[in-house]
Amino acid sequence: MRNIKIGVQIKSLKNPDGKQILKATAPLNLIFEQDFDSEWLNRELTNFEKKYLSLLDGLKVLVKRIKSTYGQGRVLLYWELGDKLLKFNKEMTMGPLVLDGWVKHLVRDLAVSEKMLERSRKFRAFYPDISLVDSDRSFDSYVRTFEGGYISAKRKKE
Repeated sequence: MRNIKIGVQIKSLKNPDGKQILKATAPLNLIFEQDFDSEWLNRELTNFEKKYLSLLDGLKVLVKRIKSTYGQGRVLLYWELGDKLLKFNKEMTMGPLVLDGWVKHLVRDLAVSEKMLERSRKFRAFYPDISLVDSDRSFDSYVRTFEGGYISAKRKKE
């Protein structure tokens, strides 16, 4: 198979039992050469779907921990979230399938804000080694570092 990249989507569908599921899909309007292996594409879609669902499972645990943790150490959870996002993004660029609008998919599937995901990703990119992160500092203080003066809505009210 040649070095190709196919943009895929993760669709929220209902299975025959009426349960919501996530399914990796390729655009219907793709044009392939006559010798294109559709079984290969189905295998790749299945593998991609498994990777995405595995990522979601890990991120859901992290998001839950972030929402339930206060004070010292919470900032490390944001770093870990950003680390998982960067690793997934890097892994996606190496394979033949690329998730179009991956942040928007995660916002939908994790029920978190795009800002949270983007800030976590930026945070991890600014601090490539977790040992550089001071667990006594707040995530907001780090965000101010790379966004130049961010103040959360909650802090503005105080």
